[in-house]
Order: sequence, then structure tokens, then C-alpha cells
Amino acid sequence: MKYRTAADLKQLLFDEEEKVVNQIPREKVDVYSYLHENFKNTYVPEDTIYQFIFRYFFKLDNPSLTNEFEEEYFKIMEEQRGLERPSIVQITKRLYEIKNHKGNPTMQFPLAAAMLHAINPGFPSYDSDIAKAFDFSSTYHLSGFDKKMKRYIGQYQHSFKTYRELIEDEAVGPLTNHFNEKFPDHRGLPEVKKIELIVGQLGRNLQ
Repeated sequence: MKYRTAADLKQLLFDEEEKVVNQIPREKVDVYSYLHENFKNTYVPEDTIYQFIFRYFFKLDNPSLTNEFEEEYFKIMEEQRGLERPSIVQITKRLYEIKNHKGNPTMQFPLAAAMLHAINPGFPSYDSDIAKAFDFSSTYHLSGFDKKMKRYIGQYQHSFKTYRELIEDEAVGPLTNHFNEKFPDHRGLPEVKKIELIVGQLGRNLQ
């Protein structure tokens, strides 16, 4: 599959630099920063305020998902926090096995990615804006867990590799500098998250 590369994204970002960075909502950066800072010092299954904000930010409030799903989601998050190498495949598989309101398993890879991202921001998140920025192909038409998972993992690895390339590219420095100037109180965010917020806004603008 041909997805947008670091070079492709860099060209798009530089064409729209002022627009992309300036259009990132402050609320989005503030809320993410809250989740990032408070995750270290909370016990997620019992922190209803953290859960509420997380559900809002990562779009966990899905009418098709059950209360059981949400409860298990935050229990799994707490379990995975203590592992040396959390597995996104295992997280997605466990979420897949929790039936929705219609009694069917559902592929919730973006929510699995959100969980892993909360535990370690070095791992990308995954949403419709990111997918649009990279021009990721849909998994909707693929049948079965394994086929969908294979497609998602390929996309996930591509985004991980691409963010690293962008961070290491000195030419991308002005983008993150612009981010720091716009959000001086969030200079301490992980560099990979700054890049991801910028790429996500690019994807939103492309829609």
C-alpha cells in the first residue's frame, strides 16, 4: 500500500505551515496535556474525572459500546501500564472480545492505539484525521480480525516510522518551533506528540 511518506507530509505541511499550526485548537492541546500529566499519578479504573476527559478526547463515547466495554477498557489500561512491552495486538484482541449492544465483537483499533499512546506517547494514536493525513486505506471491507489487524498494524508501523523521520529532520524544526511559540505553556510535551498534533490538523484540513 502506498501511504504518504515523511517527504510527502513535509511538503504538505510547509505549504500550509502557518495555517496548520494556527488552527490547532488550544483546547485540544490543553486537554491532551492534562491526560498526559495526570496519567502518571492516577489509578485509572477509579478516577472518574480522568475517564470522563479521556472518553471525550479519544472519542470513547460510542453509542454502540456497552458500559462493560468502558469498564474493561480502563482496567486493561491499568494492567498494560505495568508491562515492559505492552502489545497493541493483544489490547485490540481483548477489546474485540467484548461484545457491543447487538452482541457482536467490534474492531476498536483506534481505541487500542489511544490506550497505548496514553501509556507511552512514543507510540502513535490513530484517528480519522491521522488516517486522512497519511491517506490510509479503510479496513471496513476486510472480513475477520486477522485481516483487519494486519492492515492496521502496517499503517501503525508506517506512522511510527514517519514521525521518527520527521522529528530527526532538521528542516521540520520551524514547525515545532512555531508550535512552541503558539503554545509556550506546552513546550514540555513530547516532540512526537507535537508532530502528531500538527499532522492530525493537516488531515482535518484535507477533509
